[in-house]
Amino acid sequence: MQVKFIFVGKKFEIDKFCLEYIKRMRVFCDVETIYIKPSTPKTEALAIQKKIKPEDFVFVLDENGKQLNSFEFAKLIETINKPLVFVVGGAFGIEKEAFKTNFFLSLSKLTLPHAIARLAICESVYRSFTIINHLPYHKE
Repeated sequence: MQVKFIFVGKKFEIDKFCLEYIKRMRVFCDVETIYIKPSTPKTEALAIQKKIKPEDFVFVLDENGKQLNSFEFAKLIETINKPLVFVVGGAFGIEKEAFKTNFFLSLSKLTLPHAIARLAICESVYRSFTIINHLPYHKE
């Protein structure tokens, strides 16, 4: 399986923690992280779309997206037989019209800073792989 994280904006200090989960994920899949230069939502959307292939299953993080618990998220990931792409937009959000055919995922009803959203999605994807592979990382 292939996993790609696309983050709009500069690297943050907290991204080193993202890299720890990405490193752990490499046991289960190939992982790539791409940073898109911040601009207008429309320009960012175009830059993001250039990094996405037609066969990719794209998760767009959005506070109004679907909320899943860890088991639901793991089950969804397990059923997708395509490369996975996780998009965290810029400071002004995502140009939703450009991604309307993709899966909108909410990490929380709260609005999260981008750096925290990045860390949360990296950890959540790693957690999903441990659930799928019956490893003792996730505690109930």
